Formats: sequence, C-alpha cells, structure tokens
Amino acid sequence: MNVAVLAFPLYVLLMLLELVYERHVGRHTYRLADASTSINTAVLRVLLEGPLRLLLIVPYAWLHEHARLFELDAASPWVWLGGFVAVDFCFYWAHRSLHRYNLLWGAHQPHHSSEDFNLSTALRKGAFQPAFDWPFYLPLALLGVPLPLFLVLLGIQLAYQFWIHTQHVGRLGWLERVLVTPSLHRVHHGQNACYIDRNHGGVFIVWDRLFGTFAEEIEPVRYGVTTPVRTFDPIRLQFSWWRLLWDDARATRRCRDKLRLWWMPTGWRPADVLSRPWPKMGEEKFAESYPPGLRGYALVQFVAINILALGFLASVARAAFWEPWLLAFSILAGCVGLGLLFEGHAGARAVEIARLTGMALLALVWSLWLTPGQQAWGLGLAGFCVISLFWLRGLQGKPSALGQR
Repeated sequence: MNVAVLAFPLYVLLMLLELVYERHVGRHTYRLADASTSINTAVLRVLLEGPLRLLLIVPYAWLHEHARLFELDAASPWVWLGGFVAVDFCFYWAHRSLHRYNLLWGAHQPHHSSEDFNLSTALRKGAFQPAFDWPFYLPLALLGVPLPLFLVLLGIQLAYQFWIHTQHVGRLGWLERVLVTPSLHRVHHGQNACYIDRNHGGVFIVWDRLFGTFAEEIEPVRYGVTTPVRTFDPIRLQFSWWRLLWDDARATRRCRDKLRLWWMPTGWRPADVLSRPWPKMGEEKFAESYPPGLRGYALVQFVAINILALGFLASVARAAFWEPWLLAFSILAGCVGLGLLFEGHAGARAVEIARLTGMALLALVWSLWLTPGQQAWGLGLAGFCVISLFWLRGLQGKPSALGQR
C-alpha cells in the first residue's frame, strides 16, 4: 500500500484550501511556475519510485527473512508504535546524511530548491533520492519489522511531513518540544546561515535536540538553496548540483580531487577550481511573473500532465507493456515543455509544437489498439493536443507570452 499515493487527493484538497485562505488574508506564497514545478517533480518521483524502491525492498526482505533478531507481531499496536518511532529515527540519519555529503546532497537538493514555501513544496521531490537513502532503513529488517508494515509506516511518516510545509501556521508551543511543526520545518528550508543543516527530523524533533542539529525560528526565513538552480524544468532540476560537481571534477587537475570531491562534505571544492564561481542567490526570485496568456495555457497543460500521471498509476500494473512507457514519455516531454515555457525560453514554442504533434499521432495510433468502448480516450487525447496546438498558435504573435530568452 503506497500511503503517499493514496493521500494525494487529500494533498490536492489541502493545497486548494491553502490557496483559498491566502486569497482571504491577502498573503500569497504560491507562484504558478514554482508550484507546477514542485508537483511535476513529484510526478517524476512516481515514475521512478517503483524500480528505485527495489534497492530497498530486495535487501530488506532478504535480511528480514534470513537475519532478523526478533519475531515481531505486525498486529500488535506496540510494534506499530515502536516501528513508527524507529522509522523516524532512521529517517533522521538518512536525511542528515543527505545534507552532509556532496553526492548525497545532489539527490536531495531538488526538495530544497524552491524559493517559495507552501504545501506544494512538500511534493518537490528528489527523484533519485531512493537510490541513496535505502541503507539507513535496513537495521529495521534486522530488528524484525516486517516489510509490509515497514512500508506502511514509512508512507505514514512521509505523509505527516506534507502539512509542515506552510507559512500560515505559527509557533505551536509545547508541541515543538516533541514534534516537527511548520515553524521548525521552515527553519530546515532556510538558507540563512543560522538555519542551514538544522531540524532534520521528519515527525519527531527530539532527534535534533538530542544530536545537536536543533534550531528555532528566530529570524525571517529566506527559502531556497545558496546555489540556486535557476530552472523550472523538473528534469534539469534533478541534476543541478551534480552538474556543478561534474564541472569541478573535469576542471580540477588532481586525479585524487576528481574522485574525492563527490564524497566530501557538501560544498567542498578543490582549491584549484575556486576561481570558477558557482551560482549565488540574488535578491529577486527566479522568473517571478508571467503574462496572462501563458498562465492559462500552462495551467491547462499542467493539469493534463497530472491526469496522464494518474493514468500511468492506474495502468502500470495491468496495461500492455508499452502503454505505461508511452504515458511516461508523454509526461516527461510535458514537464520539459512546461519548464521551457516558464523560463521564457526561445525554443519553447518549437518544443511544444513537436510535443503536441507527437502526442496527437501517438494517441491516434494508440486508439487503434483499444476496444471500441475505450477508443474515446485515445481520440480525446488527440483532440486535446490539436486544440492545444491552435491555442499555442494564438500565442505566437505575443513574444511576452512565449518568451524570447
């Protein structure tokens, strides 16, 4: 049972409620481009979650079967409670390590890359993070926590973290002695010097208090990372930090530094490349405003991408082998196209035309494989692409709407 996927309708409802509340109080923390990018990174995570989670599931199942130290009853509420605390403890050390080392930070940095902070930020995921954090959970297999129970507890632990990504909940008094709250998690997302690498707990803040990584919210938080990603493309965003490391590895003269920089503390660079500046956070947020024409078109395409993602989840287990891959390709192409539109890239229109034309043709071919009762889905997708092409053509004469970077 994937708790995070099952909770997605609730996430959408809570984001809508947050938007309504912001409209009521006149305080706005959402931008279309940033929020869309955050949610699209969650879509990428969903596409990769299955194969990457095998890195955890396979060794976990083997250790539990052959090396567990205790026999635990999955029906016992005490096992559930103790297992939940243990999952959060392992998460703390995994999370802290992801912040600690260059290579690991590259897998987690996407989550911190947003310059806004709202409920959509909770969905901004490092698509490759499951490839790096899985070893930290294996001790639970040795302790005897059954795999199905572990996966449920991990899902609940991750689902808890959704609500703490908001600026509209203040300090919560005594709860902050035990639990991670929005105020304490805002600290974690701050690039302020006093906030960096603080408050790594997912549910319980006691780990940070015990192990010296706790900080309270004492000054206004500046969100984002000190080396900004400067992109709304959720795919490029995933590789932003690793690209900086790769450039340094190529530029440094010492072979030893080419290898060790990946495993050094986050931000470490060889001495002979320090003259090559890394991006620095400016005063203004990246591409903060968009013309109305682009807003409407991009919003519709964003909704379409997420409908395709839901289709992927619904079909991956029972569809023909090639159908989920077709949907995955369409989703990835849509994410790239939206990113280029949001960035005002000069090639955005050409990419969108190619994407929509290709999707329309693929949808028509796909409909030939469907039963007569199902062909409406393929024809409907093709029709949507054609309508989008005409809409895009209407924006052709508006450089400000499509961007000319």
